Amino acid sequence: MFSPHEGGPATATRSRRRQRPVSSDSLAQQPKAKRQRLPLTEQTFVNPDVPPEMFQVKADKVAMLNSRRNDGVENRSQPPSTTHATTAAAAVAATPLPAAASSAPRKELSVRSKKTKAGERISKGDGSVVLASNNAYTVSKLPALPDRLRTDPGGRQHGNVYSASGYAVSLTHTHAIVWPYTANSPSPETFTFTLPYPSRHVSDPLPLGALVAPPASSEEPGLVVVMPTTGKVSYWESISSAATLDFLRQQRNGVEDVIHGLSSNEHVTDILNAEPAGFILLTSTGRLAYMNVRDGHGRPAISVQFLRTASGGPSSAGFFGSIRHALKHSGHREDIVAVHAGPHLRVGERSIIAASSKGKFSGWKVHRGGSHDAILETDARDDIISAIRQFDFGVSSAESDSLEVVDFTYVPKGVERKYTDTVRLSNAIKNDNDSIHQLLVLVALPHKRRRPYYLVELLLSADETQVGMVRPITSITAPMSRQQQTTERRPRLYLPKPAVVAYVVFDRAVVIASLVQPPETPDSQLQGEISHLPPSFEDIVDLRNDGLSEIVGSGVEEPAGSLSEAADSGSGAVGSRVHRHKSKNPAAVLVVRGVGVVRVATVDVERFIGEKPPEVTAKSKLEQAVFYGIKDDNPLVFEGKRDSQFSDAEIGEAAMELSRDILGSKTAFTPSVPASLESNLRMRAGYLDRLMSHLNALHLDLSRRVRWRLLSDAEKMYTATNMWLLHEQFLADRADGKTADRKTIISEIVEYIHEDDKKNPNRDVGEVDRVRHFFVNDVWRMDLFIAWAYEVIKYVYRDHLLDDRGVTRLLYEGVEVNYRALNGATQYRKDKLAFFGLEGDELESGILVDGYDGLPEPWTSTYFITNNAKRLVDLCCNWLDQFYPNKVTTASAPDPGLIESIRESLPNLTDRYLLALLEHYRWTQTREAETEREFGERCQKAYAEDRYAKVYRLKNYGLWEDAIEVAKKHRSIDALAGIMVEEVRKLRNDAITVDAGTLRANEKRAEALVKEQRIAEDFDTYGEAFAFAVYEILLRDDGIKAVLDFPGDKTGFATRFLRAKPELAKISWINDVEREKDVESAAGTLLNLGLDRERQVWNKKIELSLGKLALLAEQAPTSRNATPSNLLTPPESSSASPSHLLSPFQSGNDAPAATDSDGNIDRVDKQLNMIKIQDLLYSWVLPSITTAVDEAAELQLAMENHATRIPKRQKTLLHVFEDGLSRLLKHEALDAFTLIDLLTLINTRKEDMLIEEDVFYLALLVADAGLSGEDRRQAKRLIWRRCFIRDDWAQINNTQLQDDESTASILGQTSVYTTIYALSIQQKIDTSSAFTMVKPSDALGVYSDAADPATAARFGHMEDTFREKLLDAMRHEDTLLKRYIDKNRLEEWCRTAMDGAEKAVQSEMDRLTEVQGSDAVGRLKWKLFGTRSA
Repeated sequence: MFSPHEGGPATATRSRRRQRPVSSDSLAQQPKAKRQRLPLTEQTFVNPDVPPEMFQVKADKVAMLNSRRNDGVENRSQPPSTTHATTAAAAVAATPLPAAASSAPRKELSVRSKKTKAGERISKGDGSVVLASNNAYTVSKLPALPDRLRTDPGGRQHGNVYSASGYAVSLTHTHAIVWPYTANSPSPETFTFTLPYPSRHVSDPLPLGALVAPPASSEEPGLVVVMPTTGKVSYWESISSAATLDFLRQQRNGVEDVIHGLSSNEHVTDILNAEPAGFILLTSTGRLAYMNVRDGHGRPAISVQFLRTASGGPSSAGFFGSIRHALKHSGHREDIVAVHAGPHLRVGERSIIAASSKGKFSGWKVHRGGSHDAILETDARDDIISAIRQFDFGVSSAESDSLEVVDFTYVPKGVERKYTDTVRLSNAIKNDNDSIHQLLVLVALPHKRRRPYYLVELLLSADETQVGMVRPITSITAPMSRQQQTTERRPRLYLPKPAVVAYVVFDRAVVIASLVQPPETPDSQLQGEISHLPPSFEDIVDLRNDGLSEIVGSGVEEPAGSLSEAADSGSGAVGSRVHRHKSKNPAAVLVVRGVGVVRVATVDVERFIGEKPPEVTAKSKLEQAVFYGIKDDNPLVFEGKRDSQFSDAEIGEAAMELSRDILGSKTAFTPSVPASLESNLRMRAGYLDRLMSHLNALHLDLSRRVRWRLLSDAEKMYTATNMWLLHEQFLADRADGKTADRKTIISEIVEYIHEDDKKNPNRDVGEVDRVRHFFVNDVWRMDLFIAWAYEVIKYVYRDHLLDDRGVTRLLYEGVEVNYRALNGATQYRKDKLAFFGLEGDELESGILVDGYDGLPEPWTSTYFITNNAKRLVDLCCNWLDQFYPNKVTTASAPDPGLIESIRESLPNLTDRYLLALLEHYRWTQTREAETEREFGERCQKAYAEDRYAKVYRLKNYGLWEDAIEVAKKHRSIDALAGIMVEEVRKLRNDAITVDAGTLRANEKRAEALVKEQRIAEDFDTYGEAFAFAVYEILLRDDGIKAVLDFPGDKTGFATRFLRAKPELAKISWINDVEREKDVESAAGTLLNLGLDRERQVWNKKIELSLGKLALLAEQAPTSRNATPSNLLTPPESSSASPSHLLSPFQSGNDAPAATDSDGNIDRVDKQLNMIKIQDLLYSWVLPSITTAVDEAAELQLAMENHATRIPKRQKTLLHVFEDGLSRLLKHEALDAFTLIDLLTLINTRKEDMLIEEDVFYLALLVADAGLSGEDRRQAKRLIWRRCFIRDDWAQINNTQLQDDESTASILGQTSVYTTIYALSIQQKIDTSSAFTMVKPSDALGVYSDAADPATAARFGHMEDTFREKLLDAMRHEDTLLKRYIDKNRLEEWCRTAMDGAEKAVQSEMDRLTEVQGSDAVGRLKWKLFGTRSA
């Protein structure tokens, strides 16, 4: 450190050897030996004329010395953020000072470390950390950052970057810090200057500083610092020479001064390096001042003068101006927003342009020494507004009127033609006319809410203003805030050579905008002028909005060989080439508070002017966010700050593409030869997680297809990681000597997969590890990898490549691969469903319940996985059947431990196989391809079969509990019931096989009781289906007793089971009575059995009788009033509704209750009446078969005696009659049609029959009792037709030589007469009934027309030939009847018979009434039915 007034005249020579400084005091030391710089005296550090205000010039790398003290300046009122960093000052002397020295104030100096050679400073590798990169630019954080800035990141600061010298400057309220920002060391050589006049308040403007061209005696630049409010100026001629002790004796003349002429409310806002002409200062009132730091002889000396305006405004008298001038301008404020120096014109001469926020531009030509000329003053506001509105028609007047100039820069000169021909700038860039100032201006429209910034090319001269190119900045969508409008925070614009890419630096963002003409399109041709073409490449780099990261300084770097003033923000050619960064492409360099120095460099500027210039794509933005945003310490932010320029659909497609690239390691961010594959897989999995996190942060409306695709890719990466770990485990197992073969199944799978289905390694370039190569490049084929596990085992076993022991190990590994892969993937799916935005989708065991529409095929259940999973399960079962339990001990026999492992893994494998079937089936139901749907149906069928068969088979290997769990998971009720019942049975059998009284037997029995109780508990859990399945097994294996005796059934499932089984009705009704005490249900069961299921007539009669009894008992209160039923209810009087004709007892308790109990009893009575008629019919046949020796003889004798009325040629009728007669002889319960056929066709061979035993009358009763609706009507027509043709009406009609009595007697013997007589008697007994006789003509055509629905209903089930013959028989009956009608007056005879029968019945009734009274009518002899019972 040296005092504020240090500095000395520049040396006249350019020798690199330092000149000894001149001293005025008498304390000059004699020359010392080499490297001997001490001892120093106390007086060396003390100047009694000045207060202890000290500069500190410190190299951060110096050794800490023993002597320490607090710097008096640093301990002044300082901001809290800088206090800690400034209290540690380095000591100077390497040897202890005298004791007296401690009492006097000392100036501190940190000794600079050894200066390295120039060649040693050049970084061969800059050590930077890439923060973001794409095909257009790279953002990197440079390593060099002073320790003071690193330890105090939150302090207020600002600075500049000087690429010409390779130095950066940062200024705080108390310090100026200079360091080579291009150094590749994280703690570079740093020069820290303690400011002599620090700010008084934290809110004061920060000091302004700039580097100065180095003197001839040094390669390092100097430093000038201006205190804005006080106007004090400090100048160090060289940052390196200031660190030497010899400068302690330099005089202070010419190195400090004050800017005179500043008003009380005026302060300096900016400093511009316009060397070699000097420096330009900008004040808060808009005034510009020229400052020089050397006199005419090149010695340090500070001079300042204010510039005159082009309008010839008054210049202040004197060098620094007068008080009168200051007062005159104190109230006037010109809002100057930017001042920049033009290119070098002549030696010691620079052009200066200043721009106001309203668009006014002023220019001067400044010469070394301070002389200056105003060269232009113009207002370009209207021209800029007009150009913008011509370019953007959507800009309103109010928006355009709010135009503000933000910043500008000179368009560089001397650019190669290949660049000038491709950019949109005007031709002025190609010439060197110094009278035309070609500027690129950044303007803003604050009232424009969307995209308010524009880049406008402006050509200024003394007499003309032209506007060239207009380019919107589309990346910034919001206008500049008020905070950003201060000089420190105002956006900066840079256009480095070759003027292809412009950089716009905001406080927390940098825009990279290309000025290249976009390719010609029809739209561009219509627009015509080049200046109005749509923008080309543009992107933005954002900093985190964490309250700390902020761009506090910036600069640009230009390609090597084209360095210009723009590279140092107008700083001029500053410094040496020692630290200059050599680059082929332009870059913006940023000083970011809390981060360090960040470089934003174009990757290849030539690419911007090529045929395929870089472009911002959705994928490139995602790549940056994923591969760089994953780093927690990255100061850049990639989401949440700006709206995306891409649609949600475009981002979704890009996300899927990037996800697949990560799986295939097709990005530059995934190494193709990772040292640790596990780390590589986890890193790629992290990238996929980061991708989804980024998409979630963007709040995009992504489709389910995109989200499920991304989730599937993440599942595959997770599975691949597990598979690699499994591979390492298999290798470790094989390395332990368990097998000589080192190739695991994972190695084999990779080998066996066809070369067209994977990326094959190139051995010529050293890719020899196929497994690693697969996991690096082919993770996206994980579905194929899993499916091939079985194929490998199949080929190895089929081709006998391994013995049983080797195949067993391979099978074990295959099972592990399948289960861990599929189970891990579905578990990951469940855990990450909400993270991927699919929380609305319902999963069951890791697979979707529904909603497969539009989704790709689930990779965990592809065709190959489901197909091979089934085969693998079968192979495991067969292998266990052969080797479990393993009793073979030969060398080639399977390892018992592996057999046990396969057995234990089989339930899990079976579960995954069933889930794969179910998932694939559900997916195929949304597909349109027929082949896919067919395979889905096959999967469903296989699932229905195997969820029983495969699960039930697990019990064969002692996997009782596992089998039960799998059965429950897949709701395989039959398998669950079978396994649980079988387990109980096995325990009881085991208890029998051991000694009955032993402890083990008791334990087995106790365990069986516990398992049996668990079955009963599961009755409540799984309900009727499970209970019925258990009872089915018990009934099948142990009989009905096991069902009735099963303990723990508290819900009555056994009763419901019996009632649901019609074949168990004979047991069910007993259970209803004895256990349930439910007589009504018992009655229903009996009636259902008797009415619908019983085939034996005697059983049917008993069951119906018991059912009727139970029904009467249940209806006891009303049964006394029930109308007694009897057989002789006339056929037409029974007009019961169809509901009475249907069984009201469908299935036990589940059947609906009878709506009319009397109607049910009536139906039972009708069925009993039919049984009585059948018994009567059997009694007629019985005498004829008494001599038969067997059933065949019985039928033969019965046919010989009772089929005589059927013509021999009517073989079909004979067959029908024989079939019915056979069933009658076997005591089968006959249906109504069969009974009617027997009654109407039989020859009773009885001479004396009761009236009520007339066969046609009985047939009509059967039709009325057993049929309904159309069947009943057609049956009655058939009965009457056969009744009409039973007698020979041709003979009866021939009444010649007969008296009336003979004729009446013959008519009275006809079937027509006896049938009508019986019906008339029934009508007299029951006066409420009536009958209608079918006329002969109405009986024609019944069952003779094949097209008649009634005919089809009765004969449709018959074989065609037999049916035709039967119809012929019906037609024969019609023919005979019609002949009787037409030829023998049958219609008239029937009326006569009806009249005669009715008169005879009435006469008989009258006689009985006269003789025995009216009650005698009720005592007519109806021997067949006996007395009617109530």
